This record gives sequence, structure tokens and C-alpha cells, in this order.
Amino acid sequence: MIFKRKWYFLVIVLFLSTSVWGKLFAQVSGYESAYPSAYLLGLSSSGVVSSQSLGSLYGNTAFLSNQPNHILDGGVNGSYANPKLSPLYLSGAAYYSYSDTLGFGFRGKPVFLRSFPTDERFSNYAFQGFINWKWNENLSFGLQFGPGVSGRIGGYSSYSWNVSASVAYQWGDFRFGVILESPGSYRFDKYLKTEKLKERMPERLLVGIGYKVNEWIDLQVEGNRTFYEKSHSSLNGKDHSFSYPIHTMYTGNIGLAIGKVESFQVISGLGREFRAENSLRGFYTASLGIAGSIFPKEIGEGYLYSISVQRAGISVPEREGAETRAAFQIQIQFQ
Repeated sequence: MIFKRKWYFLVIVLFLSTSVWGKLFAQVSGYESAYPSAYLLGLSSSGVVSSQSLGSLYGNTAFLSNQPNHILDGGVNGSYANPKLSPLYLSGAAYYSYSDTLGFGFRGKPVFLRSFPTDERFSNYAFQGFINWKWNENLSFGLQFGPGVSGRIGGYSSYSWNVSASVAYQWGDFRFGVILESPGSYRFDKYLKTEKLKERMPERLLVGIGYKVNEWIDLQVEGNRTFYEKSHSSLNGKDHSFSYPIHTMYTGNIGLAIGKVESFQVISGLGREFRAENSLRGFYTASLGIAGSIFPKEIGEGYLYSISVQRAGISVPEREGAETRAAFQIQIQFQ
């Protein structure tokens, strides 16, 4: 009997230890790309080829080179699953149009987020200053640089530098965009209250093509390569390398905008997401939103808004990572 009790005790201890490590592994690797504005959420888009300032302000800022107005923008987004509400994630930006060829500004936005399943929490924010300039009538460039910080259960990390560069090309009704981003490396001295965690976030390469069919219809297609194989973590000085399947590193989406944002516009998108962690399989996302001008006759032009809802994980149980997301955004343009 004594032997059996000891044997049961050892089994229980082993089970608990592996369970704790399983949760730890999920928390370290369970992040995914965020949609930093309501307009981009409505398109299921990263903003790499969005020529509309509601999207390009948080995506490819090189497209702002054709924006003659100054901009103030703010928004909030959150999600629901399991059945729990995530924290509310804020975003904000300001842009100053210096001339016909040069502009600069500041933005704060979520880069990576993970709020579900169970009680997992992760957020990575970037606070960047940016500058964009027009090379010629068709080609523009953007450079974004600033500190970033991550948050996990137990607190926030040290800051690191988030650096990105973008290219925007426009020829008639055709658009092409590229973003290359390096989010940086972060250190948690009190991860889970007692652990020390260091992690290197993966770089991202985003490419998109857009086409304005006519004055009322705009179509865009994007692809995203996240270099998860270059990410790295160290827990209490012990390095951990994760073997990510190659298919988890690619995502894509298609977005459609009908109408004019100066009056009223309907936006929708369909995307394919993958999770870096094997237990969270990839799935489709579907989005629907609206954008437009706020009472243009009463308060004048230049007051824009966007409201969007997205279902991430069509036909996938919430315990496997599905969630419903919603976002609101408001923008003021002035000269």
C-alpha cells in the first residue's frame, strides 16, 4: 500500500508539472497579428495597401503622401469568447502634412495580441514616430520607428525598439504596397510573478495589391509572412526553441469597400489566419463594417468614423481559439 501511494503521488506530481509547462508553452508562443483600427478590422486587413487614411495611418503610412490634410485619430477594440471579454485595446495617431511631398506623425497601436482561449493574455504595443515622403508621382516611402512594450499575465516587459519601413506605388487605379517590420526583443523580470522570461518577436513581411474598379468599388488582396522561425524565448536563462510548421507563417486576406468614405461606405473582408502554436489551428475570418462622414452638412467635412465586427474562427469552437472581435474608430481631418 505504501508503494502504491508513493506511485500515485509521483504520477500526480508528474501530471501537474507537465500541465503547468503546457500552459507556460502556450503563453510564450500564443501571440498573433493584431488589427490596429476598426477600418482595417472591417477589411480583415493589415493596411499594407490601404489608400484610405482610416487604414494607412496604422498600416502603410507611405500612402499618406497623397493626404493634404492634418489628422487626429483614435480607436478602441476588444473581443469576446469563452464567454469572457478581453481587455479594451486602444490606438491613436496624429499626422502633420508638411508639404505636397512630405509628412510626419506619431502613432500608438497593438502589433500582436492574444486574449483567448482560457485565461491567456498577451499584448504587444508599438509607439512610433513616422515620416513619409513622395519620390515621384507614383512612388512613396515611409519609415516608422519607436519603442514597444509587451504585456503578459504578471506585468509588462522592458521596452524595445519597433522598426518598420514601407513602400507605396500608385499608377492610375492600381496600388501596390510593401511593409517590412521588426518588433524587437522583450524581457519580463516577473513573468508569472517569479519567472524571468526573454522573448524575441518575429519579423513580418506584408505585401498587397489594390485596385479601384470605379468610384464606388475598391478591391484589395494582401499576403503576410511572419518569420516565426526567427522568434526565440529564454526562461530563467534556459533557451527554448519552438518548431513551428511552415504553413503557420503565411496568412492572407481579401477586402472589399463599396461606397465613398466621404459619405457612406460598406467594408467587408475574408481572411485566413494561422496560429504559431500547434494546438491552435488556423481558420477563416469574416468581417463586416461601415465607414463614413459624421453629419457632413451639420459639422462640416473631415469628421470620419468606422465601426466593424469580425468573427475569427468560422466553424471553430471557442475553446480552440475562435472569438468575436469589434472595434470603433473616429478621425478628424483639418488644414
